[in-house]
Amino acid sequence: MKRRHAQHSISEDEQIARYAYLLGNVPESVADKAFAAAFARLPAAQRRDIVDELRLQLPVEPPDAASGDPEAFAVLMRGLHARDALVRARGAAAVAAEFVASPPIAAYYTAGVGSVTIEHQPLWVQELAGHETAPIDGGRMHHRHGVDSGEWYGS
Repeated sequence: MKRRHAQHSISEDEQIARYAYLLGNVPESVADKAFAAAFARLPAAQRRDIVDELRLQLPVEPPDAASGDPEAFAVLMRGLHARDALVRARGAAAVAAEFVASPPIAAYYTAGVGSVTIEHQPLWVQELAGHETAPIDGGRMHHRHGVDSGEWYGS
């Protein structure tokens, strides 16, 4: 049986940092799906507010469809200017939290290519994927009784 760790409050800065970490470590196709999934999980009013804020910060105005269509929002987020503006927008932590917790991110680290490197990911990524690490065995080299590993290493 898997043991789930108790959820603790994560600051907005930590949410943004986790989002940035994942964004830098997943393929663009996974990021696109995660952006769409994250945006779809937000209330419609919050989606409009976020895109309205992006309009104020971006050199080129986002298309109107970006405030209602998760796929259009994902396409908008392919741009570096849009990603930079997003982390400075009010509501960024909500998008970041939904991005991090999205099914595409979990799938990438459970069944996708990311599952190969899961042991090398931060603990919070392992928890997202439901990965449980084996506890360290207290320094013993093996579990057979009567064998002294010290004799192999000259101690």
